[in-house]
Amino acid sequence: MLVPDPKVVRRLLTRYAALKIAYAEKETLETARGLEDVTYTLCVMTGTTTVHDAVVAADALLAAGERRRDVRQAGLLGSGTTPAVPSKGMRAAAPPHTEVRTLHGRALDASGPLR
Repeated sequence: MLVPDPKVVRRLLTRYAALKIAYAEKETLETARGLEDVTYTLCVMTGTTTVHDAVVAADALLAAGERRRDVRQAGLLGSGTTPAVPSKGMRAAAPPHTEVRTLHGRALDASGPLR
């Protein structure tokens, strides 16, 4: 199974959040098309069919990458303990949060405008 580059996933999530905010502030054809494009790309990259599922999968992918990095660092530091990491072929559990927040603390819902 191909795994997307975490840097690309982060960039897409950032672009998605920025476009959701821009679209909520002013609905334009340009922001709508950009949002549609980034949503489609996130879904294809994560193998999902809804933007909500894509954000959850992207979060899980980034969290799994963080855990792998922590394990490598723990091995280099010789701590003697390694955190639990899903074995090859197993899917990491989704993180408990999937909500994106703006700088002002407003929730950014994957299925609609800002609340």
